[in-house]
Amino acid sequence: GELTLMYSGMGGPATANALEMIRANGGRRVVVFGACGGTDPKVAVGDLIAVSGAVRGEGTSRYYAPPEFPAAFHPVLTTRLFEAARTAEVGCHLGIAYTTDAGYRQGPEIYDAYAGLTIAVESECAAAAVVGARLGLEMGALLFCSDNTTLPKSEDQVYGGLRNPATRRGFETGADIVVDALSGS
Repeated sequence: GELTLMYSGMGGPATANALEMIRANGGRRVVVFGACGGTDPKVAVGDLIAVSGAVRGEGTSRYYAPPEFPAAFHPVLTTRLFEAARTAEVGCHLGIAYTTDAGYRQGPEIYDAYAGLTIAVESECAAAAVVGARLGLEMGALLFCSDNTTLPKSEDQVYGGLRNPATRRGFETGADIVVDALSGS
């Protein structure tokens, strides 16, 4: 089958627009791939997270489904991503992300209220899961941790981009896993 890679831009609205275009052009299966902040001390910088679902802390998903509808990813695709990540040379986790519209203003509403429940914070997963469900797309998400404020070392607590070797390893490994998962190999 055909494989298309695209960058949607940051946030729920950009993600929704991209998914609408993907569906209109015949797409059936989509994996969200990108950076996230860790919200649990077990998630190291560079680790991969196969996202099973997301807290709907953003606004876009409300236009596609009532607030009670879960932002859940396709279980078979999620399992495929997680199993591939487990065999990689980086740490991997399966868990719930908190999706926010305020990418640079996270606080106690995420870190305290969802402590022990979520392992990552990002800006697209909830919208992607809900919009994808509404559009009939098979959705998955694989993220790489770029920083984690719950870790003890200060250099791990701030976003350092792909200059950080651990983050780069997570990005490169994750990208390979996503391409393999979508191309069926």
